[in-house]
Amino acid sequence: MKYAEFNIEKNKIEFLNSVFGTESVLLNGELVSKKFSFSGIKHELILNSESFILKSKYELFDKREIELKLIKNGETVEKQIVKADKKHRIYWMLIGIGLGVGIYELVNLLIGNLN
Repeated sequence: MKYAEFNIEKNKIEFLNSVFGTESVLLNGELVSKKFSFSGIKHELILNSESFILKSKYELFDKREIELKLIKNGETVEKQIVKADKKHRIYWMLIGIGLGVGIYELVNLLIGNLN
């Protein structure tokens, strides 16, 4: 899911995130960074021979926000705070419930075999 877009001169930097924690950064539609993170991470990219860092920070269980900072030469060029997709939270709750039920059944099966 696309969360944010930064425009630097005539260039477009896009930040995307999947429900399973894969973050992607696109520069003018081309993938320039892809990393896994649940709490946030730094993506490095080169634009017009200059180094940029797109830093993500999650507050999914508190404010359910993603803070994105575009940094150039150690200084923040632009900062965006976006709401996390509610679907992501619902998917993880369903996965948690499924795992909980599965573990419960497995433990009951193991205990039943011990008796």
